[in-house]
Amino acid sequence: MDEFYGWAGKALDINLTTGKIETKSLDRDWAVKYIGGSGFGARILYDEMPPEVPALSPESVVIISQGPLGGTLTPTSGRCEIIYKSPLTGITGRGNVGGNFGPQMKWAGYDIITIRGKSDKPVYLWINNDHAELRDASHLWGKDVWETIPIMQDEVKDTVNDNNYRGNISTLLIGPAGERIVMSSAIMCGPSRAAATASAAPIWGSKNLKGIAIWGNKGINLAKPAEFIKICEAKREKLKEDPFYETKQQYGTLSWVGGAFARSPLGKMVVGGKPTEGLEEHSFDAIIERSLACTGCPIHCAHFLNVKEGKYKGTKGEGIEGYVQYLGLAWQTPSAPFLAKYNNLCNQLGSDVAATGWAIEWAMRLYKDGIITPEDTDGIEVTYGNEDAILELTQKIADREGFGEILADHPLGAAEKLGKGSDKYASHCKGIATYTVSPGISWDMSNTVAYNTATRGFDYLSSMTYIQLPGYLAEWIAPEILENLAEEKYGGAEVVLDGWAKDIRKMKMVQGSQNDALLADMVGICKFASAMLCPRGGLEMADLGELITAATGEVVTAEDLRKAVEREIATERAYNAREGIRRVDDYPFFLHWQLKHGEPNPLWDYEQMPFTLETYDALLDEFYKLQGCDVKTGIPTRARLEELGLKDIADDLEKRGVH
Repeated sequence: MDEFYGWAGKALDINLTTGKIETKSLDRDWAVKYIGGSGFGARILYDEMPPEVPALSPESVVIISQGPLGGTLTPTSGRCEIIYKSPLTGITGRGNVGGNFGPQMKWAGYDIITIRGKSDKPVYLWINNDHAELRDASHLWGKDVWETIPIMQDEVKDTVNDNNYRGNISTLLIGPAGERIVMSSAIMCGPSRAAATASAAPIWGSKNLKGIAIWGNKGINLAKPAEFIKICEAKREKLKEDPFYETKQQYGTLSWVGGAFARSPLGKMVVGGKPTEGLEEHSFDAIIERSLACTGCPIHCAHFLNVKEGKYKGTKGEGIEGYVQYLGLAWQTPSAPFLAKYNNLCNQLGSDVAATGWAIEWAMRLYKDGIITPEDTDGIEVTYGNEDAILELTQKIADREGFGEILADHPLGAAEKLGKGSDKYASHCKGIATYTVSPGISWDMSNTVAYNTATRGFDYLSSMTYIQLPGYLAEWIAPEILENLAEEKYGGAEVVLDGWAKDIRKMKMVQGSQNDALLADMVGICKFASAMLCPRGGLEMADLGELITAATGEVVTAEDLRKAVEREIATERAYNAREGIRRVDDYPFFLHWQLKHGEPNPLWDYEQMPFTLETYDALLDEFYKLQGCDVKTGIPTRARLEELGLKDIADDLEKRGVH
């Protein structure tokens, strides 16, 4: 086998039906072409998951993949990517997770782990460097995530020479929610980090796979180690110069709530334009005990929270995902101790804090409008501000019990089960729920297009135009910094000054942020260090090209990475097109409803919307042109696919009559 640098050079293939475990060599040319992480996963998914294979069938595959920088000294390189066909949406599914599983996977010697088949009983996978085996997990089935982790670690500890085995044996697990095929369940890395969006955990539940435990100590071979270390040090210093660095370091995504976030346009959008003054008192500062970090991360954006008084006294745990603060505003329950309690409950059950929360908010709105009553909700008063109801429904969803059986399939499956016109309230894009019951818009035009054109559904993590004003406040970042960036990148500060302007240059912003976001997932770093979320000091394509070249010995330029990212996007869009996705699926919910039903959604006054169908159409046309897609369908053109070295995908689409 050729010696690899940067990449581990091996892939592990697990067949749960037969119990066969096979190690395969990575093809060097293929690795250079697709880079790693989400790039590897997108290509494998296209090749191995055709439309005729349902997401929850034994034949489905789940790919766990690392990038060439994962597990190295590159700042924030503690990530890994999970790729699959989503059982919630029927299209591309991707989850990205931090912690230490990704680094341990590389240190054990693997770039890719592919899981296929279905076990006839619950099992877990144990990987110790070159050794991999399936172990019985019948005794773990039904246990929550926090119970399962130490049991698994204790069962395998004698096979490793590691006094700190509790800290170094990493786990990816599902909890009771995933076992019960709940669509808002998550695969958990350790006690608190989740790969959640688009529902990977139900696939593991359907396969009787409780999880994976992994330990590795092989390290990573580097082509030019001294040069690589020097570049890493320089990039770490560059990252520290970004205006957002200190905020991210101190608060992580907690900076979204209280104070600045609550008064920002985005905060007001989440609560429907209502005043949010007074939320400063609900800051998490009082319950933050210490900072925590993923492997190799200088930002240490996570926290250990400890509630020392009040109703939720004794609540302790890692967190908190910023989405939980969105929910606090939307539910009208902004109390930090309560949100810490909700966050912990979701982590224990293996539930996605966001998807579970939006399902509950959907129920609150239906309850408020009289669509459902206590007869539908098991007697629970599903009112805004009702903390007890939220916790009870969270448990019921994970258990698929009573009303939770309906909410477990939110948004579209829940609306179909419930009926009563509830589909008008089931705000989504391509099956992924939006923030609250909403028209599917963000705080400005560019982000609205970005979220709704993302390949896995409504998704801020696939593209966020972070330099857009007026989404941020001067206390976060001086407006002139963002205006200068707009001048440099897009030809004028006015591109960012009017959030709702019909300016096609905004689509260049969307394309750029999408490339930055997916490149982070491809190479194995956190988006907090990417140019998308650190617009001045984040790691750009040229920076990552330098690092990959020194790590792998392959000359990889910024242009090579741009083409690799656009290759992944084209592959995902082609995959989705093969599953039936077309242009109409890239519209925000209120316009999608109008186009599908031939009439406006009665929940919203279309004349009060910040843009029209005509404006969105013009911007979407421009976005498709930049992506090399047919403007009528949103499908990548043959010319574009061939330009990116994907002629076989173009041929497959043609053979299937996808156009």
